[in-house]
Amino acid sequence: MRPLILSAFLILAACAPTAPPATPPEPTPPPAPATEGLIEIDLVETYPLSRADLRTFMEENPITAFFEPSDDIAPVIGLEILSGTWPEPGTVRRVALADGHYVIERILENEPALFRYQIWVFTNDVGRGVEQIIGTQRFVEVDESTTRLEWTYALKPRNALTRFFVNRQVPAVRAYLQSGIDGMRAALSEQ
Repeated sequence: MRPLILSAFLILAACAPTAPPATPPEPTPPPAPATEGLIEIDLVETYPLSRADLRTFMEENPITAFFEPSDDIAPVIGLEILSGTWPEPGTVRRVALADGHYVIERILENEPALFRYQIWVFTNDVGRGVEQIIGTQRFVEVDESTTRLEWTYALKPRNALTRFFVNRQVPAVRAYLQSGIDGMRAALSEQ
């Protein structure tokens, strides 16, 4: 009977929301970028801009500014460079969320046709189930005035048990990411 009560207590404790930290987190050494066991969310959108113009637009108007908050995902309210120079590879920044939580991310690659990053510090509930996120944005020239953005947002669950719970969150994450893509499209159409 005791193991059952202890197990029930641990499950309930694990389900309690994580409180925001009293102070912003500092980066820990990042894990090697995951290449296996990822849950991938793929989004594709075509924009009426050359690759160079789309990249410039995205540098001047970060996609985080276009995300629509949801009940599951707090909006981004601040970005702070911790080391390096954005957007150079190796640069690390802390992302502040409206609910008092943070994530820390770094740039893995930044080339004209590719932007790749890793998120590995989470102070919110995401950190319970996700070890890291690898984001890959490919900029494919359709023609000289049209570029297709292919965005893969790959979540690496901590283990087989958390994989189940992470999979259940994929629709909310997909909708959040899509809101950024849609917001960018709307902003471009207003120019």
